[in-house]
Amino acid sequence: MASSAVPGFFAPLALRNYNVDCPERQQSWVGRALAKSDIYSRDYQVARALSRYFNPDQMPIVRLVDGGITDNLGVRGSMMSPIMHYGNVTDMAGAFDQQRLKKVTRVLVIIANAQSYQEYDWSRQGREPGLIESLQSSFDASINIMNTETIGLAKRGFMDWQDRINARRARAGARPVKVHFAALTFDHIKDDEERRYFNAIPTRLSLPGDKVDAVKGLARRLLRNSPEYQSFLGQYSHP
Repeated sequence: MASSAVPGFFAPLALRNYNVDCPERQQSWVGRALAKSDIYSRDYQVARALSRYFNPDQMPIVRLVDGGITDNLGVRGSMMSPIMHYGNVTDMAGAFDQQRLKKVTRVLVIIANAQSYQEYDWSRQGREPGLIESLQSSFDASINIMNTETIGLAKRGFMDWQDRINARRARAGARPVKVHFAALTFDHIKDDEERRYFNAIPTRLSLPGDKVDAVKGLARRLLRNSPEYQSFLGQYSHP
């Protein structure tokens, strides 16, 4: 429900904030990040936002909205989140504990980015956009920019993680780890007409069955055609 609570269209999902202990409130990284006061670091900004929820007297009700306004791909809140990784995103502590990390040699990351580049009637007709049209185009532009930058940040993060782990393993004489990063987008559709078809599919709570089937089939096809995915399969079958 919260994922569909688009601001302006649906009411936020309201949850009572109880004054109880939970693992998130006990995470020591929050206090350390706030103590450093590095206001330009992501750890500090996330810790500062998270700490607001720790005091039910100041925030008795938590209101949740569609995460697309800050993370339309669901990457910043998972792969790149200090909360998910206990304040240690660089080592991806939430994904691999030390014992599992020693065994990892192949990592496949798949990001499905279904952002579209639709043509606006007002732009094509050369007329002045109305309020709703201006808001919609502004929202689309910010989401598209955020998606592109998020994918770039995530890829750099995984590549840096790979290099850091391999530097450690080289000193210990252990096998290196290889990260395969596959990002699937409509831009990978080679046929211009087919690309225009998928870009024209609107974002709605319900779609005709044929369009749903088309998008699902496209996802499988884009994944099969992904060089990174094929490289992963080749490496997996020939260790």
